[in-house]
This record gives sequence, C-alpha cells and structure tokens, in this order.
Amino acid sequence: MNTTETQTTSTAVVETPKTVTTPAPKPLINYGDQGVKLASLEDAFRFANAIVASGFAPRGMEKPEAVLVAIQLGAELGLTPMAALQQIAVINGRPAIFGDAPLALVRASGLLESFYEEEVGEAGKDSFGVRVTAARRDGSKGCETFTIGDAKAAKLWGKAGPWTEHPRRMLKFRARGFVLRDVFGDVLKGLRTTEDVRDYPEERNITPLSEKVSGGLTMSITQGGAT
Repeated sequence: MNTTETQTTSTAVVETPKTVTTPAPKPLINYGDQGVKLASLEDAFRFANAIVASGFAPRGMEKPEAVLVAIQLGAELGLTPMAALQQIAVINGRPAIFGDAPLALVRASGLLESFYEEEVGEAGKDSFGVRVTAARRDGSKGCETFTIGDAKAAKLWGKAGPWTEHPRRMLKFRARGFVLRDVFGDVLKGLRTTEDVRDYPEERNITPLSEKVSGGLTMSITQGGAT
C-alpha cells in the first residue's frame, strides 16, 4: 500500500515599510527693506493670523478674516499692510479711513495740482466754518464749505465726542472729505472718513453666520484651496 505524504509549504510574508510623507514646509514670506512682501492670498492670511495672535489687531478687526480684508482694501488704496491697519477702521459696520489719510493718499497719487483750506464766517456764529478747495492736474476742481449751521442741521453740533472736543477740526474734516471724494473718487475708491461714517446710524448684519463669506474663505485658505 502506497502512503501519500502531504507537505505543507510555509510562505513568509514580508511587510513593506509604510512610507511616511512629511508635509512640505510652507514657503517663507519675503521680507525687504519696507517689511513683509505678501505675494499670495495665503501669505496675506498667514500674516493676518500673526497680527491677531500678536494683539496688534485694531478694534473691530479681531479676526484674521477682518485683518485680511483690511490689508486687501489698503492694497487697493496703495497702502502697505501695516499702514492699512493703522489707517482703516470699521465704524458702524463700514470700512473707513482716518481723516488725515485721504489727503495723504491724494498727494501721493501725483494727481493733485493744488489744495487750500480756510476758515470762513464769524467765529461762534452759524456762518463760521471751513472751506476746502482742491484741483486736479487735468483741470477739474471742487470746493466745499461746512459750517456750524450745516453741523446743526445735521444734528452734529454739540454731539458728544469729537464734535464737542475738537469742533473746528471736525468742520475741516467734513469739508475736506466732501471735496476729496468728489474730485478724487478714483483715488479714494469711494471710501468715507471715520469722522464722517461714525455720524451715521449703525447697520445690523442679519446674514446667518453659516452663510458669511469669512467661514468659506477660512476653509478655502486653510485647506489649500487658495491659489
């Protein structure tokens, strides 16, 4: 009788070591004589996060998204990132620029031919105010006067805050804002001054939080969706 022998063959299983992929380091943000040079949306958002983390974010810009928008708005006006944070404010839910910034931007544009401010009327009377005249190199010009009477009509005269602390300066800023927006709207992109905007009633944003742009923007940038 034949005996059949059964042989069992053992096969050794060799596991291939798993490859650990190390995320590529983020490219460094260029830095020059005048500070950071933001070359992409991701650069700007990283910088915005650094501003918030440092505690340097102005009031009303406590979130990176708000800082990012301010930087973008400043870039459109020709401001450096830090200058944008210093000169742009959110007043009553609206972006605005501080009173001295519009004239500085207009002068830097090279379009200004002449600019003149003068007080008019009798001090202490409703006729007292400031007249501002500005002209462009292309020949267009404008002139605006804002008086105590105008401030009273707008219910600004005697209002708590700058209107009682610095009334002459507020008259000047109001007249200056009007004429610069009229004559140099292309330079100022339609932005109003903080002194102007703070006198308007606050607007309420009733957009549901889930539908706000900032959430989608954050997700897009942090997940590498920005290009």
